[in-house]
Amino acid sequence: MQEDTPKRKVHIDAHIFERIMQGEQEAFRELYDITYKPLYAFLLSYTMNREDAQDLLQDTYVQVYKNCHLYREQGNPMAWIMKIAKNLFLMKCRKNKGTEVSFEDLEGALGFEDMSDVENRIVLETMFAHLSAEDRNLIIMHNIGGLKHREIAKLLEMPLGTVMARYHRGIRKLQKEFGEKL
Repeated sequence: MQEDTPKRKVHIDAHIFERIMQGEQEAFRELYDITYKPLYAFLLSYTMNREDAQDLLQDTYVQVYKNCHLYREQGNPMAWIMKIAKNLFLMKCRKNKGTEVSFEDLEGALGFEDMSDVENRIVLETMFAHLSAEDRNLIIMHNIGGLKHREIAKLLEMPLGTVMARYHRGIRKLQKEFGEKL
């Protein structure tokens, strides 16, 4: 990602949860449309499997719908939704102790729309080979999910300095590998 490329920021009106509680289906559809791409990328970065990410995505939206009354207007609504997704992922991990990595499952999540393109596939595989899962997740949460480092720190229950250091270390690894500014 070039420095002059604007970051995608997910903006969710916090009052959308009130509208959902009142049974407004259009509000839930609106929330889904705003959040499903970054949330899917977030889950895919954890699961490394398309089907598991899709299952968790669906489960996350079910939980958001059931628990929208629990959202408090403090903080970023996207961070709240990602926390639900992360908790569902962790519960799934406790049940299933092993997952296989498949790069085909990462199709489109990070802007690589055509995984049949050999160059795109090599870049994506190289990127993920050089990053730890934690660094990869931080980059996805910040660049795709639009979360601030402080929000990521709270979501992952890590010190802010650790989040920033890991994020920048991951970016530097990618810059070194690809020889260009991200």
